[in-house]
Amino acid sequence: MKIIRVSSLKMSEFDRKIITDAITRMLARREHSFNEIVRKLKQKGMQTEAFIGILEEFRDADIQSDARFAESRARALYLKGKGPRTIKLDLQQYGVDEYCVHQALEEIEADWFESAKAVKIKKFGEFYETDYSARLKQKQFLQYRGFYQDHIEYAVSND
Repeated sequence: MKIIRVSSLKMSEFDRKIITDAITRMLARREHSFNEIVRKLKQKGMQTEAFIGILEEFRDADIQSDARFAESRARALYLKGKGPRTIKLDLQQYGVDEYCVHQALEEIEADWFESAKAVKIKKFGEFYETDYSARLKQKQFLQYRGFYQDHIEYAVSND
């Protein structure tokens, strides 16, 4: 009976090491949201009860941070020419709470008006489009990229 207890204890320590290593490898490559790590560990066949405590230890030690993930992801999407609506929806899909999303959008100090204009120029050129259907196409493109109406109007205006 004593051998079984020692064996199960070693297995538990072994499981903890596997889980810790898996989380560490994920976070070594890039920031991950809490929910993203949970999803990936479940995909690897790990039981939630087995890893949730360990993952919370990572969060408590500030090794895993939804705020850092949100800022990193928001900055990357902003630099790719995505608008605030798209960034907000993207972060919510990763399970980042509304407060962290708001903080991330403030931290990147984005000029959404100039960003929308730069995206418009890159796709359609610098000239002001006078044709209604061509301007509508530009507006729809910017809307698809996640910009709000006032950003879009600024980007396609004659100013």
